[in-house]
Amino acid sequence: MKLSIIIPVKNDAKGLEACLRSIKRAAIDSIEYEQLVVDNGSTDNSVEVANKYGAHVTMAPDVTISTLRNLAAKQAKGDVLAFIDADCSVGPNWFESIQRHIDNSEVVCFGCPPTIPDNATWVQSCWYQVRRKISPDQPAFEIEWLESMNMFVRRDAFQAVEGFDESMITCEDYDLCIRLKEQGNILCDNRIIAIHHGEADTTQRFYKKERWRGSSNLQSLRKHGFALSELPSVLFPLLHVIISIVALISLAAALSGAFPLSFWILGIVIWQLPLLLLGLKKSASAFRWQQAFGIGVLLNLYFLARGLSLFTPASWGGPHKIASSV
Repeated sequence: MKLSIIIPVKNDAKGLEACLRSIKRAAIDSIEYEQLVVDNGSTDNSVEVANKYGAHVTMAPDVTISTLRNLAAKQAKGDVLAFIDADCSVGPNWFESIQRHIDNSEVVCFGCPPTIPDNATWVQSCWYQVRRKISPDQPAFEIEWLESMNMFVRRDAFQAVEGFDESMITCEDYDLCIRLKEQGNILCDNRIIAIHHGEADTTQRFYKKERWRGSSNLQSLRKHGFALSELPSVLFPLLHVIISIVALISLAAALSGAFPLSFWILGIVIWQLPLLLLGLKKSASAFRWQQAFGIGVLLNLYFLARGLSLFTPASWGGPHKIASSV
């Protein structure tokens, strides 16, 4: 069994070196692998770093990350394609943890959302509690979709669905998984550990990233059709924006004496209570209340960013800015 590890990069030589070094350290004799680095027009020494670790390098400046990954997949010789980002490093048992799934033909896609580094900020720590996927009964379980930062896909299944949609700037991993589900099962296995060092570390970066990501969400839903299970991803952010506007207008009215300010405060409490309860549910046992409050703050920013992204031209098929790095 041969593994093709596909790594897109742009101006992240330091991250790429850490990524390739971690892969080399985790390698085991029973899995042969190749490394395919696709450079998106770097002006630093990313290409030199890739060559240093024996990776095959393809240059493809100013294209989408989907195009980068598809280019490498066409050159891949492995039976399984491993997608990981340059700002990620893999755990010491990364190769060993995937062996149990490689021979299971019913599983066409497997992996796990990457964890966060030990020196993570409160933003990274709180949001990881939201996006991580867990099952109380078993370490590996079926799931609807996986992030492409630590994802393994059988090459025949990838080819059957024609790979990533190259017109999408983001949300391309969700779109791919929707199509892969028709080929077989998708599994999340928390033993397949990768660490994402580039997760948004401040509220400002978090908001910008989610607004950028949200602009492809509607595009994905239009493409596959609005399933009832997916409607909340549009309706909740839209409702959050509307309530935010109403809250600001009503605050001005309360301050002018139109009604008691206590009524306004009560309304805010009712609005925010579900987010706080969700934060409590998602938070870890340690620092429970502090983390619940932080998650509540980030959920507000998330819904606001995703809601406002619905009003951008990119959400309705207009021009969409390609990220400066991948």
